[in-house]
Formats: sequence, C-alpha cells, structure tokens
Amino acid sequence: MIQKIIIIAFFLPLSILAQVGGINAFSFVDVALSPRIEAMGGSAIAIIDNDVTLVQSTPSLLNSAMDNELAFLVTDYFSDVNVLGFSYVKQLKGIGVFSASLKAINYGDFEHNDEAGNNVGSFSAHDQVITLGFGKPLNKNITLGINVNLLNSQYEVYHAFAIASNVSASYYHAEKQFTSTLLFKNIGRQLIAYTDEKESLPFDIQFGLSKELKHLPFRYSLTFHHLNQFDIKSPYKLTSQTNIETGALEIKEESIAKTALRHLIIGGELNPFRKSLFLRGGFNFHRRFDMSLSTYPSLVGFSWGIGFKVSKFRLDYSRASYHLSGAPNNFSIATNLSTFGL
Repeated sequence: MIQKIIIIAFFLPLSILAQVGGINAFSFVDVALSPRIEAMGGSAIAIIDNDVTLVQSTPSLLNSAMDNELAFLVTDYFSDVNVLGFSYVKQLKGIGVFSASLKAINYGDFEHNDEAGNNVGSFSAHDQVITLGFGKPLNKNITLGINVNLLNSQYEVYHAFAIASNVSASYYHAEKQFTSTLLFKNIGRQLIAYTDEKESLPFDIQFGLSKELKHLPFRYSLTFHHLNQFDIKSPYKLTSQTNIETGALEIKEESIAKTALRHLIIGGELNPFRKSLFLRGGFNFHRRFDMSLSTYPSLVGFSWGIGFKVSKFRLDYSRASYHLSGAPNNFSIATNLSTFGL
C-alpha cells in the first residue's frame, strides 16, 4: 500500500504542469543555501550521505543516515540581502524518511517615493519557502522522493503565493560508490498573483551523477540542468553590435557546442586521508557564459568551499563567483541531535 501511495505521489504533480502559463516567477526558490551545493558549482543532486542540506531540492537523497540530523544555514548574498534557513530529517521505520526545511530571504528596506519623487516612507521585501519532503527506498538501489514547497512572496503591497513540488528518483550502488538522479523541479502553479496576471514557475528537469574514485579520496559530480529547454542563454545577452569602422550591424551567433555546454555543471570533492576535512570546487558554464564580461571574465563561474568537523558539529563554507560585482558566501552548521540524547 505504501508503495502505491509513493507512485501516485510521484506522478500526480506532473498532471498540473500544463496548467501553468506566462513568464516565470518565484525564481528565489532556486537560490542555493547549502555551502556544499554552491561549492560544487550550484548543483549536487546525486550525492547520498548524511548531509541534510541537500534534500530541500532533491528529496530522493533522503536516507536513514540522516535520521535526526539538523542543519542551520546562512548566506551573505548580494548587497545587503540575507538568506537564512534550516533543514531537519527524521526517519519513521517502516514508512520512510521525512524532512522539513525553511528558506527565508530578506531584501532589506527600500525608500518609498511617490510619482513626484517625494519620499513617503519605506517598505520591505521578503520571500519564504517552506519545504516538506518524503523519501522511500523501493529496493537497495533505487529511492523515490517527493517534496512540497510553499512559496510566499511579499514586495511592499504586492503579495504572491504558490505551491510547487520536486519529484526525483536516485540510483545508488554502494560498492561502486556511484549515484545518479533524475529530478523534476518546481512543478506547480501560482495560487495568488502579484497582479491580475498569473505567472509560471521556473520548471527544470535535471540529471546528475557522481562517483567516488576507488583509489583516490575524490568524488566528481556532473549535473545536466534545464533538459526541458535547449537554448537557455539570457535574453539580455548582447547578440549584435555595430562595427565602428564600417557601420555595419554584426550578428553574434552562439555555436551549438557552447549552447549545449550551458547545461553542464562540474563539481569535485576531495576528502584528504578520508578524514573529516573536505575541499570542494566547481564550475558552472551557464553562469560563466551569461554573467562574465568579455573584456574581463575573471573567475566568474568558478566556486570553491571547505568543510570540516569539530567535536559533534560539521561546519561548511563556500564562495561562488556569480559576477564581478559579487560573490555570495554560504555557511552552515550541522549536527545529529541523537548525540545530545535528543
């Protein structure tokens, strides 16, 4: 009976996908809080261990090793934007593994001016994502997972609310230390719109794989994102320019290979001496191609991070270069409440 419920829950959200139209809203749901995810390029959907910071986006990573794990996360985002969150996982034997997560984004205070430019006060803007997840192994290798995201957004007097779901399936081979995951992100619809027009959510199909090398304490990760859409380059990217010598308009076309590479995220994790220290790095092609300056690309698209254990706590940090103007810093602290007798 439990397996039938899981299968229904796995496929039911797909039925509401076609009901959503318009342009994307609620992009904040994809803001990564996990330092491990950000350090490895912005995606890590195929890693199965006890890291509860991974499950907010990929519920099939839920497993028994996460039982009673709790993590608090904070991101120093761009400008004075702050992101806070937590994740908690509990296993119910014979039923499955459940998770509860929260992500809150505070954009700070803004001046409120009328049409004449007169200051009439201030207003705030903030977003929240509440996530409830469930994972259930079908056998020793395959796990299905589904979560429900409640998305709330408030910008001055404009309010919006949506419900979405992430559905995923993971294959894990313990002997070969190999994991692969198929993920359907942000399936759902907007229930309350900012204005009279409802907008769609940023739907995304991803496939990821990771493997830990046999004779080296290193794990590599590959993620292919936005498989539902081939051309994902930014509409604001310069596609033409005027030749200053001839005055002719020159069209800048992108090669098929470059368009395809936008879908790839590469990440790696080194665990020296297989102890409690982790060194991580990643590269995001999409971020590099869209957000870097042609005259000075610098390290845009690259990311790195570190993780280590102190007593009963695991600490992680990452820094990801999105643009020359900013690089978010992510922090997390995690522990297992069972070690405290809870």
